[in-house]
Amino acid sequence: MNSIERELFGYVNGTEKMSGFDSYDSMEGDYGYFDDDDMNDPSSFMDGDDAMSFASGSPMRATQVSDPYVIQYENTTPGTLTAILYGYNDFFGATNFGNPVGITITNLQGGTYGRLIAQSNNKFFKIGKWRFQASGLLAGAQLSQTLSINHVDANGKQYSVPLNLSIMRDAYQQQSDIIDVTKPVTIDGNTFISFPVLAGMVFVISQFPVEVLSGKAKLNGGMSLNRARAPRLSGKNVAPVVIQTTQNVRGITKI
Repeated sequence: MNSIERELFGYVNGTEKMSGFDSYDSMEGDYGYFDDDDMNDPSSFMDGDDAMSFASGSPMRATQVSDPYVIQYENTTPGTLTAILYGYNDFFGATNFGNPVGITITNLQGGTYGRLIAQSNNKFFKIGKWRFQASGLLAGAQLSQTLSINHVDANGKQYSVPLNLSIMRDAYQQQSDIIDVTKPVTIDGNTFISFPVLAGMVFVISQFPVEVLSGKAKLNGGMSLNRARAPRLSGKNVAPVVIQTTQNVRGITKI
């Protein structure tokens, strides 16, 4: 068998391994749809969830686009309040999930915030990209605040990492009310994010999970770690770059 035959055999073998649907896990209603702006494929399932674990072969490169979690915080008081995102072990049983009474939380994806925070305790996930959007008289100031990414363990260990939004804005960005941030953050029951919400502000946090750990998918014969890719949020309408040259382009190689 020559090298070309071996290569073709490898492709065929890999296709056969991934051709079976071993885990139709989505029968429990545990699925949604990707907002796939590149592929326009309404059959692409959720955020790297169980339904992506059908194939029994080698792990696939993430091609589906992540379906975001979008949570809105509204401060209905005349003063600044400190809001909390996630933190199941510390805040799930607390009033307003650990948030002050003046904070109203809304899940803009159709579910409830309570379901999302509960799910974070049994289906851990990694957020790859964030979008922060503010509306109100103090929108610019809201998008200059510093968030704290906190982790508290039962053995007493804890740490906090700052995420300063004021240094995350793209120098070429035109919108004053939106900041897109690429910052990997792993969410489990011990992780929570705290941040100030200024008076009268509506602050929306969109989170794009790129990895989801699901034990249920593994039990049904699929993969426990499922991946998706974060969409390109900025520069989607940028005109293509045209390079004019008098040189022979055949000598140009891809880097």
